[in-house]
Amino acid sequence: MKYITSAPANIMLMGEHSVVAGEKAIACGLNQRLQIEWEPRADRRIHILSELGDYETDLDSLGEHPKLTWVLAALRHYQSALPHGLTLTIQSDFKSTLGLGSSAALLAALLGGLDALTGRTPDFQERFQTGLNLIHTLQGRGSGTDLAASLTGGVVLFDPQTQTVESVNADLALTLVYCGYKTPTAEVLQKVADDWQHQPELLANLYQLMGQTTEAAYQALQNDDSAGFYRLVNSYQGLMDALGVNDPVLSDLVYRLRQDAGIAASKISGSGLGDCVLGFGQLSNALPGFDPLPINLDPKGLDVQTP
Repeated sequence: MKYITSAPANIMLMGEHSVVAGEKAIACGLNQRLQIEWEPRADRRIHILSELGDYETDLDSLGEHPKLTWVLAALRHYQSALPHGLTLTIQSDFKSTLGLGSSAALLAALLGGLDALTGRTPDFQERFQTGLNLIHTLQGRGSGTDLAASLTGGVVLFDPQTQTVESVNADLALTLVYCGYKTPTAEVLQKVADDWQHQPELLANLYQLMGQTTEAAYQALQNDDSAGFYRLVNSYQGLMDALGVNDPVLSDLVYRLRQDAGIAASKISGSGLGDCVLGFGQLSNALPGFDPLPINLDPKGLDVQTP
């Protein structure tokens, strides 16, 4: 009597940083997925098997593990409704170090499984709110854009103020290149706060301009205006640079991608100062020194298979 849940990796196409200030963002689910197999137990033990570590504890106490904080936090939220122990086997098509929203994909798969096991049938809004509360408990901040993308799949416009999503009918070819290092998002956000502490009004205006660019890009996708969308992608990269989250390696990658005949636009993917650069299109030539990640859009979000 096993349950299986899975959720896609995700990336933000546009809206990095400004979404934290309340502006809309465009994100998507990717065809690399994280899967959890849930096996009910006859006792009250919790056994977690994953690449990040194996851990066994008791359902009534739910101890701590430094690399399994998301799993244990989700279990604690549903703890009183779980009638028995569980063995969780977690497998992923992608590494957690590549900036593909692994925590959000894990959280989405956890929520789907725990809802099924406890007989709950929440709508998107209720499930998203549960997940966002857990994100804020564990991280202190976060818009939840990545969680929304993993729950729904496909390309979505996320509004952090209403916490709602709109599906975008877009067939985008994507090329993702990892630069070789990553600065934690919290550190990047703190750097931005420090850099702009004496110019808060200018920062607010910059975030507003980023939001307007994202909204215009969404309209371009809705109108099937690919050329207009690609121009706005490149414009958003300029705004990321103005914000101060570009660096020499990322800048070089951005322009090397744009010089390839198969790439129509490129920008930083994620918070910046490391991580990935995203190209729209497919490389027609090799990129010396870098191996692009094989990604495609995944129209399917959270998937729950019950016995």
